[in-house]
Amino acid sequence: MTAGNVIMNLRGKAPAAAPAAGIAADIRDARLRRFYDYWRGKCGARRFPARGDIDPLDFPYVLGNLMLVDVLHETRRFRVRLHGTNIVSRMYYDMTGKFLDEVPRPEYRSYVLERCRNLVETGEPLVLQNDLMLDGWVSRYEALWLPLSDDGANVDLLICAFIFAETEPAAT
Repeated sequence: MTAGNVIMNLRGKAPAAAPAAGIAADIRDARLRRFYDYWRGKCGARRFPARGDIDPLDFPYVLGNLMLVDVLHETRRFRVRLHGTNIVSRMYYDMTGKFLDEVPRPEYRSYVLERCRNLVETGEPLVLQNDLMLDGWVSRYEALWLPLSDDGANVDLLICAFIFAETEPAAT
């Protein structure tokens, strides 16, 4: 099941993704499921929690695997507030303080920008499993995208938690 436009991954298959309605059942990794439950608890009666509701000390189990992305509505751009250390070591670049349209890998840049635009538009959390080709190796990962909103209506921050699986040589 997919939500919005799905960009093909580097193996030519659409990444497996689940929209919010069935998201909890589709989260495979226990750490991501725990983080999703944390986010849901912080929502309370609201559609989204605010950034101030989220305390990083509450989720050390995913801290190095987080990416925080500011939504800049005026310029329609996305700035990476935090690019977690585990993501940086896996991707071989640090996006902290940079804009997503500066991602050095063009194929991934298009994919992540589309993902963020869709999240801002729908406001729906999303989980997906995908393969990412990096320097001749395939990195499998599961990602959980969660929206935040300080005014309760407009998404102004995205949190993405990545859990990487084993890496294997790409098929030739």
